[in-house]
Amino acid sequence: MKTEHGKRVFSRVGAVGLVAGLAVVGPLLESALGGGGRGWFVGMLLMVIAPSLVRAGGPRLHPLDPETFVPATYFLSSGYAPTLHLVLSRSFSLTQPETHAFQVAYLGAVGCALVCTAMSQPPAPPDERSPLAPTLIPRDWAVVAGGMIGVLLLGVWVAQTGVGRLLAASYVDTYQHEQGKGLLTAGWYLIQLAIVHCVARIADIRGAGERVPRLIYTALGVMLIVFLFNTMLGRRGPLLWVIASIGLCLHLSRVKVPRWWLAIGVAAIPIYAYTMEGYRAQLGEGAEAQLASAQAGLERIDNPFVIPELETVFGTLMIIVEQHPPILHYPGESWVNALLMQVPKPLWEDRPTSLSARYVWWMSPSFAREGGGYAFNMTAEGYLNLEYAGALLQVAVVAAVFFFGPLAACVGRVRDPLARALAACLGSFAYNQFRGELASVFKVSLAFLISVVVIHVASSLLLHLQERGRRAAPQGWRSRVRASSRGHGAEEAR
Repeated sequence: MKTEHGKRVFSRVGAVGLVAGLAVVGPLLESALGGGGRGWFVGMLLMVIAPSLVRAGGPRLHPLDPETFVPATYFLSSGYAPTLHLVLSRSFSLTQPETHAFQVAYLGAVGCALVCTAMSQPPAPPDERSPLAPTLIPRDWAVVAGGMIGVLLLGVWVAQTGVGRLLAASYVDTYQHEQGKGLLTAGWYLIQLAIVHCVARIADIRGAGERVPRLIYTALGVMLIVFLFNTMLGRRGPLLWVIASIGLCLHLSRVKVPRWWLAIGVAAIPIYAYTMEGYRAQLGEGAEAQLASAQAGLERIDNPFVIPELETVFGTLMIIVEQHPPILHYPGESWVNALLMQVPKPLWEDRPTSLSARYVWWMSPSFAREGGGYAFNMTAEGYLNLEYAGALLQVAVVAAVFFFGPLAACVGRVRDPLARALAACLGSFAYNQFRGELASVFKVSLAFLISVVVIHVASSLLLHLQERGRRAAPQGWRSRVRASSRGHGAEEAR
């Protein structure tokens, strides 16, 4: 097949068959090289780059293409740590537990690669435009209103908790203060969606050669400033997610983001991560102690490539694969519970416990009593439910439904800015949710979908009021004209 630019590309059936054939390389090499994870390492790299090489729009490695972005985020969550261990080892081999865990992670990579290949879409025609007018419309006011509702919800949460109490709390305590207040803290998702929608509208209006209304720029600036409060609480993830969602949305809006911007951003992430790691270690101890701790955190780095968070995630996968902790009552229980856990706790006090909570109580009850937790893993959850098939199946389905699918739908056609914003927001959570569990994916997705509904309802209401005003305006104008004509007629009769 050929694209409109003359590039020869694979049909989707042929591309999937090719990736499936490449998936065999991993186990064959692992057997031929005598184990130690070397075959899984080569196979993992093939699965990460294969969707980009057989993408429907032609081979390309662009960090914001869904075919590159989604497999890369999976690699970070499950493949980065064992790859680093392999490269740094003197014998270029892994231990037996690491090799077994790497094998399970590899199966997840196969599922992710097959989905990204099968669902890849050719890009929309270059002359296709956004369905919304490049002027200020009721939707823009609705998005601003939605963002302000999010700010209001968070304001209520901060007021109930107390500003001083929040700023004096430790990192773990900040999450304890959110317990039972999910409705209020869902304001973060509403704000993020509104921010990204504003970015999409700016891209569309500027692309049409029109001037962007000041309201959109002002609202975007205010919401970004509010979003930075998350960073003050020691949370490094939210700022990265909103930046990633903005980048993805600009890419879906066909704005060419300079690659050197992306290179600088990627290089800055480890510095930001290590700084925040040190900063939140002294959270609540005052600004001076926090800044000193952040500086000390940077100075303590022995190897910048060793990321403690990813080490913990892979360590959890190793323990799950090797020890099979008895934290499920039947295969597939955590998948069922992921749905049941979306019922608000005030409505169901004894709703099922999350898999990560069960794991930390099994692993370290004393740490669990202190409110601590361990970074879980999507691959580990799949393996815990249905072993090897479960790991491949869970990663494939989650990638298709929540991450790659929405992004690909916006590549093949220029969608409504709200659809692009939703896809970009969901996609930005790919790394964080690949290293989480299904219940958290449902929670985040539900929060964004509710935010979309809020904006749609507000937009429909404003549009109804606008139409009602338009219908009323001519009637009032005619009545004034008739009254004026009757007055002139009376004067002439006199």
